Amino acid sequence: MEVGSRQKPIELKRFFIGGVLGGILATIILFFGTDLLGYPFPPLAIFQLLISPVPGSIQSVVVETFREYAKYSAFVFSSVIYVVLYGAIGILIGVMFKRNTHGVSKRAILTGTVIPTALALGLQLQSASAFSAISSTYGWINSALLVLAVNVIYSTSTFLYVSLSKVEETKSTQPEPSISPRRGFLRKVAIAGLILAVAGFVSKIGISILSNQPVVTSSNPVPTNPQPESTGSDFAAVFNDPRISGLVGSEVTDNRIFYRVDIDPIPPQLDIDSWTLKIHGKVNNPMILDKTSLSSLPTVDEFATLECVSNTISPPGGLISNAKWTGVPLAGLLNQAGILQSAKYVIFRCGDGYTVGIPLEHALLPSAVLAYKMNDVTLPTEHGFPIRAIVPGIYGMMNAKWITEIEVTDQVYLGYWQERGWSNDARIKTTSIIYYPTSNAQANVATPIAGVAFAGDRGISRVEVSVDGGNTWNAATLKKPRSPYSWVLWAYVWTPTSTGTTKLVARAYDGTGQLQDSATTTPFPDGASGYQSVQVTVT
Repeated sequence: MEVGSRQKPIELKRFFIGGVLGGILATIILFFGTDLLGYPFPPLAIFQLLISPVPGSIQSVVVETFREYAKYSAFVFSSVIYVVLYGAIGILIGVMFKRNTHGVSKRAILTGTVIPTALALGLQLQSASAFSAISSTYGWINSALLVLAVNVIYSTSTFLYVSLSKVEETKSTQPEPSISPRRGFLRKVAIAGLILAVAGFVSKIGISILSNQPVVTSSNPVPTNPQPESTGSDFAAVFNDPRISGLVGSEVTDNRIFYRVDIDPIPPQLDIDSWTLKIHGKVNNPMILDKTSLSSLPTVDEFATLECVSNTISPPGGLISNAKWTGVPLAGLLNQAGILQSAKYVIFRCGDGYTVGIPLEHALLPSAVLAYKMNDVTLPTEHGFPIRAIVPGIYGMMNAKWITEIEVTDQVYLGYWQERGWSNDARIKTTSIIYYPTSNAQANVATPIAGVAFAGDRGISRVEVSVDGGNTWNAATLKKPRSPYSWVLWAYVWTPTSTGTTKLVARAYDGTGQLQDSATTTPFPDGASGYQSVQVTVT
């Protein structure tokens, strides 16, 4: 009998299932391989291609909904799409070879290897600029070998699944079907291996989340350090209350829990030895700095709070953190380059493809710093290594990370988020956040009401607390901030006088005496406003 011409065709759904199962295995191996070697993970490019045309208002809803989970949700979503593409490739193989899974197996495996390899390399090309390890010919060769090996595994496993399913179908038509002990053992081993691989994959992501970027929930609206610092005696007694020790100890946010909102789920991997910073445009003396020339410049230390424009107020989103930054004044570099009179804007271009522009007057402020240290350690990769901008007074999206180029221009510039409808002014709005007590808490003795207030570079002059839903207001005690650009810790001791449910409200005045806006607005397009409140029960 001629197997190639008379064999019953295999259903395409088996090719799809085989492609998906092989794709799961291939994606997991590819993730660990690219992570180990510092190469771009192909699914991330899919995410960028899909998210680029999405309006900023919709992206804002995603960030508001998932908050710190947003980037990890994007990672999982793009990986699922990648696996489905593997399933589609399986169907394509089925269309081409479903009538003969034996005589043409080599051609089928070759086809199932070449197509996803070309796809993966094309996607890696989209992200190559963000990964120094793949910028050379050597890096591309290694990446190609990795992708090729992964897709040989994919095509082989897919074809093996389809072939075994065909054999099983044939044997099932026999009078006394039986499962070979050998095949049954191999199936169990394969299933166990897949489960272990998926578990390892999930564990890897879970460990990354827990160790690098814990999630801040609405019940804890201020990022709290894992091991709060002991309180001292250099401020009012209310700040020594153990119930708010987490707040006091977290006046400077631990690097591991400092908030992050990036355009990519995985940060770019830039090699400091090959990294350069190009300063050009409307300047007399264009410059190119490397790590040696940068480290030779005079440095400054500066405490500054960053807040994401997507930070919500009710409930607080936790997208606000405070750190000590060490770096070089941006104004000094720009003046050294010689700014032309026509200059208006300073554009930052970054290793992950992100761009943003700030007015020249912001860039020339003494507080504007190009930071390469964070809380006295080398700037972490996820926070912009090797260098990022710290420009107090404007929202975090204007404080670019992974900077590789600075261009001075005579035109107003719309950056990545501004092209999607977000504010190009990005002036931080005055806000106050209640850290303690939390919503639905119970109180029956003297209780500290405490939190943070922030108004960018305008500072905070006063915070008031209401214990009756906003009918009357009481002045809170302010702790001296670490700098004019840091958030301010505040506290008020409340002694309940009656039982029942009551609403606690806080509001702040900036350094000019301007009261924060009471009107409730959503973050898009220029930041949220309104008063935060928590409801507590007095017993």
